[in-house]
Amino acid sequence: LTKDMEFFYGSNWESQIQVSSATKVYVARVQEIAESKPYLLVAHQYTRYLGDLFGGQMMGGMASRSLSLENGDSTAFYSFEDIPSAKDFITGWYQSLNDLDLTEEQKQEIVDEANLVFELNIGLLQELEGSALKAMLTLTISSLKEKLGFA
Repeated sequence: LTKDMEFFYGSNWESQIQVSSATKVYVARVQEIAESKPYLLVAHQYTRYLGDLFGGQMMGGMASRSLSLENGDSTAFYSFEDIPSAKDFITGWYQSLNDLDLTEEQKQEIVDEANLVFELNIGLLQELEGSALKAMLTLTISSLKEKLGFA
């Protein structure tokens, strides 16, 4: 993220950027469950990290094309250089998840937390773009236009 922020805002980006309200809510939630129910962090890992890993290469490519970026500029967020195979990593992650000693109640709490994480992420995107759907559609349409030769 630091590389991406430096690309867009320069080396002193931290003094220019204010933490958004939605980000503060998200961070507070992570801190709360880290203290009270750390097993719920699995839901955050699943929705953020695995979601970004699984769809990140596609999203990074779409962002690069739609913004006319080269050499991975501003898309380091979507680069997972320490993971040679996303498929193998995700398969291993699911196996580790299945090996956790969780009660049925804890499993349901993780599912509920994952739903909350999706809501928190929508809030982040809405603050950034005004509409999460608009941001996704813009990238998707740009990519489609390029594939069809309209760009």
